[in-house]
Amino acid sequence: MTKGTISETAVYAIKNPSSIREIMSLVTDFKKHPEKYPRPLIYLGGGWPQDPPPLVLKEVAKEVVEDDNTWIESSRYGTTRGQPDFINGIVNYEKYVFNRKILEEEVIVGSGSTELTAAFMLSILDLGTEVIITRPGYLNYPRQVQIETLLRCKIKRWTILRNHEFNPDFDELQEMISDKTRMLIICTPGNPDGQIYTDDMLNAINDIAEEKGIWVMVDVAYRTFIYEKPPSYFSRERRENEIWMCTLSKEFRIPGWRMAYAVADKELIDAVETVEQARILCPNRMAQEILTRVLQDNKKLKNVKEYYEKGRDKYKKVAQYTTEELRNNIPGLGILEPRGGFYVFFDASSYEKSSKKLCNDLLKECQVALAPGVDFGMEGWLRLSFAPIVEEPKTLKEGLNRMKEYFSKRK
Repeated sequence: MTKGTISETAVYAIKNPSSIREIMSLVTDFKKHPEKYPRPLIYLGGGWPQDPPPLVLKEVAKEVVEDDNTWIESSRYGTTRGQPDFINGIVNYEKYVFNRKILEEEVIVGSGSTELTAAFMLSILDLGTEVIITRPGYLNYPRQVQIETLLRCKIKRWTILRNHEFNPDFDELQEMISDKTRMLIICTPGNPDGQIYTDDMLNAINDIAEEKGIWVMVDVAYRTFIYEKPPSYFSRERRENEIWMCTLSKEFRIPGWRMAYAVADKELIDAVETVEQARILCPNRMAQEILTRVLQDNKKLKNVKEYYEKGRDKYKKVAQYTTEELRNNIPGLGILEPRGGFYVFFDASSYEKSSKKLCNDLLKECQVALAPGVDFGMEGWLRLSFAPIVEEPKTLKEGLNRMKEYFSKRK
């Protein structure tokens, strides 16, 4: 008997797995078999917040579940673009929380920003075209491009870090764009680097994009984790070629709900909607119903806004503590000061050139899990995420002490 075969794209995916998913497999193994490890595993690898969602969300969820009519109706299929009331709530949410005016016709809802980003890639990129991704940049972007375009789209990397500083070169960006380039993807605050584009920087990017006729996807997954006053573009109207990718997963601390939305040109939104009809049919309707009751109610949004402000202060303190501990206790690291998000990105190449080897050694010798910088386009760098233990200062301290112990042996 001869088995069926798998695609070239699937082979690529198997050979290029997400390092975060690999680390998660280790976490699962540790939970099942803790006796295999000399010390408890300290997980500083994953990029999702672990503090609880706003209480108001739990209260509304109870209301939805206990209302028989709503429970039944919300368990059925919904519209591909997103429920009309939910989209109306998103418009209100953007205005109340971010002071930003958007139009309902320019909004589409997706099953998380990862899924929705892939839908935009399918709607924009053709075989043989090009996409520009920053270096460093979110590790899933390149994999998504390759998978969604059947390995037939060229990826160009735009370096935004130089000499351990955030310093994008816009002349370089302009020179990279060819007649085959369709899209640039940026993240602000950045993953893995925690850097924030200034108003002038984003204006420069948009000016180039509009001149060259390419889309700019602006991933704002970490916009509620900005430590200081955010740039004005977080509250201005969308520029013509911008695609704003927004995730309620991180903002509401509900990544398991898989709920995101994008704001973009109406014609592009229409195209993405038709693609999504064949991909997901419709996003999670129950989650939309629960969130709608929050997003349409300004009293509830007031609580959410206060929740964001407290969370921002909490994450800022942990970021400062983590950065200072690394800088003061482990010499030779090139540390990038985070401005937002929940990562500290640092250059450890003075100890070891291979970031994957560093991560493997830290796991085996110290039971501390970090993410290798090579997956973000920066070999020799490491990403430490304090999101999983943001409310566990003792665990964070222990993890940093183990790292100090590890690096002290390699001077």
